[in-house]
Amino acid sequence: MKIIRDMSPNHYMVLIKFKAQRLADEFYRNYNDTPYNSIEDHVCHLVYVARVDFLKESEGGAVPIPGLVELPSCPVCLERMDESVDGILTILCNHTFHGHCLEKWGDTSCPVCRYSQTPEEVGGNHCFECDSTESLWICLICGQVGCGRYVDGHAYKHFEGTNHTYAMQLSNGRVWDYVGDNYVHRLIQNKEDGKLVEMDERGQRASDEKMDSLNLEYTYLLTSQLESQRRYFEEKMLALEQECSDKLLKSEEQFNSLVTTNSLENQDIQSLIKVKEQTEKKSEQLTSQLRKVLKQLQEEQALNKSLLSNQHEWQDKVRRLEDDKQSQQLELKETQDQLRDILFHLEAQNKLTSENSGLDQHELEQSQISTGAAADAAGKPNTRKSKKKR
Repeated sequence: MKIIRDMSPNHYMVLIKFKAQRLADEFYRNYNDTPYNSIEDHVCHLVYVARVDFLKESEGGAVPIPGLVELPSCPVCLERMDESVDGILTILCNHTFHGHCLEKWGDTSCPVCRYSQTPEEVGGNHCFECDSTESLWICLICGQVGCGRYVDGHAYKHFEGTNHTYAMQLSNGRVWDYVGDNYVHRLIQNKEDGKLVEMDERGQRASDEKMDSLNLEYTYLLTSQLESQRRYFEEKMLALEQECSDKLLKSEEQFNSLVTTNSLENQDIQSLIKVKEQTEKKSEQLTSQLRKVLKQLQEEQALNKSLLSNQHEWQDKVRRLEDDKQSQQLELKETQDQLRDILFHLEAQNKLTSENSGLDQHELEQSQISTGAAADAAGKPNTRKSKKKR
């Protein structure tokens, strides 16, 4: 059986699972359209559940249903806790129980976490805000420990921020009402069993009847405070829901603007893609032209290399021709010198012949001609001539 409630008071939805279809039909016939009691006009409405879908945590199965709150269970009796039907108490460690279940617990510690509920000031208590150990007050709703008004006033600031009305002084167990601005009543802890008891002005323990009435009053005060606290947190949740919805609307607007911007950017991307394709085509054309130019350059370089080699060969040939020309000029000069010598010799011989025409052949053969330096020069051509002839 699952009990789920929404924001409406005294309205619940209960999901019941039966062991057999027969039992479900019998329950439907007995309780459908039946009043809850003779005082109220509310009628029980029963419907069959066609199916139950189970979701995984990854699919949002662990998220509570919006607007519905499931009643918590009492850790002692394991029954659902409804403050409109049973008295509910929240102790200092923030655990909640049925009033009658907590009364049966004979120890002063929490039945769940074993936290000691003693109001006596011990050596480890300090203000949660300023770490002060003087004039400490503990909130009876959430367990917040703060310093008094004459230190830094963090306990009163906690009341202003959370609207938690009741706080207990750890040194003497007095309960202060911030709304009424006075003490509710003076409670102390019994050393025998650790329970809270009421003392009169003379320090005597109050009677049991008065103690029971004080307990009922104290329970009622805490219950009313918890009810106001519930409303306070519900208002906070509604404010948070409204804030989340506003943020969601803003997020949707931003999403729509982003979608519009994305469409515009997609158009820009398409135009850029077209420009890119045109640029790639131009790049391919330029690349082909570059290959042709590089090929022509290689051919020109090869031609230039062959021309350079031919130039060196022709330069060598020209150098050899110049050398041949110089040698021919030398030979021509020598030939001219020899020709001059020959002409001079012939001229001298003719002159000698004409002057000595009366001499016989023998005398001519025995005669000598001296010309000084010319004789030597004349002798040289002969030698050269002879060499030339050989």
